[in-house]
Amino acid sequence: MKQKHTFFVTVGIPSLFLIFSVLCLCVLALLTLGSSRSSLNTARHSMEQTENYYTGCASATETVSEIRDDLEQYREKASDETRYFSMIQKLADTRNDLSWDSHSHTLSFSVGISETQQLSVVLELFYPQKKSSSAYQILQWNTELTGSWKPDNHQNVFKGE
Repeated sequence: MKQKHTFFVTVGIPSLFLIFSVLCLCVLALLTLGSSRSSLNTARHSMEQTENYYTGCASATETVSEIRDDLEQYREKASDETRYFSMIQKLADTRNDLSWDSHSHTLSFSVGISETQQLSVVLELFYPQKKSSSAYQILQWNTELTGSWKPDNHQNVFKGE
């Protein structure tokens, strides 16, 4: 009589299926872990950039507020438009962070956000005719690159232990 070899079929195929399933789940878990680490790094970088931007905006807002206070004082002291703008010129000369353009009556400054970015602000100044009228208008409030962009081409490759 011939012997039938059904032992391999009854034990081998389910064992291979189980090993293959566990292997697939391990690979899926590792891919998910890598993706979540990448998302975490992106979120941290985004949070850091946003925090730096708002810190720079707060600093620029303080500078604009100081300029507004100075302009109110100059308006009270100045007898005419020429005297008013000459006082603004002196302000820009005494402060290193301010730049005055007498032709277009613009006052500009920049605030560092990060190593490669700055917040640039340009104000157009007016001689206020009335006490309630505005003495400035914000022409520009945006970020500018100060350095060159270097992309991250680094790829983590498993090299063993």
